[in-house]
Amino acid sequence: MKVVILAAGKGERLEPITHTRPKPFVPVLGSTLVERTIQIIRKADPKSDFFIVVPKDRPNEYDAYFSRLHNIKLVEQGEKRGTGGALSSLQSIDDEVVVVYGDVYLEEMGIRRIFETDGNAILGVRVQNPSEYGSLKMDSEGNLIEIVEKSPNPPSNIVNGGVYKLTSDIFSFIDKLEKSPRGEYELTDAVTRLALTSKVKIVKYDGYWKDVGRPWDILDINKHELERHETSLKGEVEDNVKIYGNVIIDEGAKVLSGTRIEGPVYVGRGSTIGPNSYIRPFTVMASNVKIGTSVEVKESVIMEDTKIPHLSYVGDSVIGEDVNFGAGTLVANLRFDEKEIYVNIKGRKESSGRKKFGTIVGAHVRTGINVSILPGIKIGAYAKIYPGSVVDRDVDKAEFFKGLRSS
Repeated sequence: MKVVILAAGKGERLEPITHTRPKPFVPVLGSTLVERTIQIIRKADPKSDFFIVVPKDRPNEYDAYFSRLHNIKLVEQGEKRGTGGALSSLQSIDDEVVVVYGDVYLEEMGIRRIFETDGNAILGVRVQNPSEYGSLKMDSEGNLIEIVEKSPNPPSNIVNGGVYKLTSDIFSFIDKLEKSPRGEYELTDAVTRLALTSKVKIVKYDGYWKDVGRPWDILDINKHELERHETSLKGEVEDNVKIYGNVIIDEGAKVLSGTRIEGPVYVGRGSTIGPNSYIRPFTVMASNVKIGTSVEVKESVIMEDTKIPHLSYVGDSVIGEDVNFGAGTLVANLRFDEKEIYVNIKGRKESSGRKKFGTIVGAHVRTGINVSILPGIKIGAYAKIYPGSVVDRDVDKAEFFKGLRSS
């Protein structure tokens, strides 16, 4: 089976995390979203051939991330934008193909059901908010009639799960695609046209599923993944460390004396915690993270090589790779009025759906000492925050922010 993973999207809604890394490489415990997807597919079909569609004008960091994967072929997307344009880059495929969106998180059963279905198939996921997705209109036998995108009156609560099994006939419909109102060539339009001439079976799936499109989705998928694992202490744990609940401490990690960890928690390879740190439930630390003396972290994802060394608090946040927090950097994660926290997503405010949500910090950010970051704030990659600043607005990529405390 040929498997195509669509990873050419810019991931603008996930900025600033996607300033430096492809959206499919957001962390999932000690792995990434795309690596996890490949692993699941290989369980369903160990002999699958993988093609990953990447942007032609991608930053240098993209190749560094994708070089971590083995036995795959990178395919550059051509001039045609969108999911349909991405698949048009693979016209040489003359057999059945499984297509997976690179930003989809789901359980193994969803993939396996697609592989086990004969002919054309699309994964249908039951959700509570179908108007936010492509809703599936189906006939009495469960075959696709039409994919209705983000309609206020969706035809069903079954939506496009971003996984397809398609015969090579799909390419003839992709060739005839015209630009959608978004200015892109949409795979969903081609699949709808295919359904007019051939059966496209809707494979219903009721397991956990997430379209990872907002920064808080990174917290959600890691929380779900943590709940599926039991305690595994492969790293070094010093005396006088208290561990409660399910905690994973990977090889090469160290937990120093006086530290308290309340699971579920994941500590990645080469990371160091303590002494005297407090790690609260649903915290994920990727490889080579440093959490130092008197630092408290709660329900956050901390990416590779980041250092939070002294006297800091981080709650309900996503922190990118190679970030360094100066001593006394504090993240606020609760409004005074305790209302839901809104975040700027592509120029407009969106509710995170959370009363507690901290900050989203891009890669290579540096903060000085005694910095305070207010709830829902985004800090772009390579930004520098001056000592004593109160960060009360979003900070642009590579910006030098100086917002001093009032005297």
